[in-house]
Amino acid sequence: MSRQALLEKIKKAETAAASDIEAAEKEQVSARNKVPIDQDNLMKKAKDSAVSKSQKEIDAARTEVESQKSEILKKGKKNNSDMKKKADGKVDAAADKFIKEFLESLS
Repeated sequence: MSRQALLEKIKKAETAAASDIEAAEKEQVSARNKVPIDQDNLMKKAKDSAVSKSQKEIDAARTEVESQKSEILKKGKKNNSDMKKKADGKVDAAADKFIKEFLESLS
């Protein structure tokens, strides 16, 4: 191989190396610029995931509270109904006793 051919080969290698270095530097800059975007995307995904999870937990808690509320209201209505029946029975008994004593006092 002649000296001229060797120098030409070296020049091509240097040009290729310079081109590769320039491309690598551009890629590095691009990667550095992309990091904040990736961080934002990761943070957005994490936030969305947290919001979704908390909403599911809130919905589950609401469902449980509604179930307990219904059960408490059902028991309360039954207790009120039972107390009303007992009170009506006592009022009727008291009225009967009052009428009986009143009629006895008239005789």
